Amino acid sequence: MNVDSGLDHFTNLSGDYGAKALAPIKEHFPELAEYIMGNAYGDIFQRTTIGSDWKEIAVISSLITMGQFEQLGVHYVMALRVGMTVDQIKGILLHLTPCIGAPRVISAFNVLLETLEEIR
Repeated sequence: MNVDSGLDHFTNLSGDYGAKALAPIKEHFPELAEYIMGNAYGDIFQRTTIGSDWKEIAVISSLITMGQFEQLGVHYVMALRVGMTVDQIKGILLHLTPCIGAPRVISAFNVLLETLEEIR
């Protein structure tokens, strides 16, 4: 577990948007931030078995399927920063619709719109 390496990797992927999302966790629940940075971003996200775009497709799809929209903005930003386009993200959303239903996809799309507005 490499917390410093994980934080660097997270920062490179998410920029200021990610730092803003992570700040309250670091302040009020530092043990969780350490776990996420050390295990997810210090290990799993740095492995090279699949590309960064595939990692974001997997995470975005999983979050939407679980109805966990709160972290979507960070992963939308990461997807864009690793070279995915907005149209590709919308393609993921469309592809999920028959599997998980329009209501969750609409919620995920609304988060995408909010995220794009915030980073512009």
